[in-house]
Amino acid sequence: MSKLVLEFAVPDKYSQLEFTDIIRAICTQVNTLSEGKLAARYRADVSAPAGSAMAYAVGDITWDSSPTVRGSIAPGVAAAYVRVGWICTADGKPGTHVEMRFATGT
Repeated sequence: MSKLVLEFAVPDKYSQLEFTDIIRAICTQVNTLSEGKLAARYRADVSAPAGSAMAYAVGDITWDSSPTVRGSIAPGVAAAYVRVGWICTADGKPGTHVEMRFATGT
């Protein structure tokens, strides 16, 4: 899949400089999202949403802004994991969120 690119075909009635700046910002946001860059995301935090006035829907993801290797992936299982964020499993304000974990293989 190719990245979004900025084409310089701006209609005469628009300021080419302003239009170019807007399109460049959109391209940057979409391209960094498609590359998986955390900096492109608006919902990243150090903990799951709690006590929020913001409504969450099932499937909404809040990324962990500080993912680190953690202890046992499950009680009694000696396998480290990385928490990458939380996924909403029940709608609400803030809803119910469950950790998303990936085993590190150690």
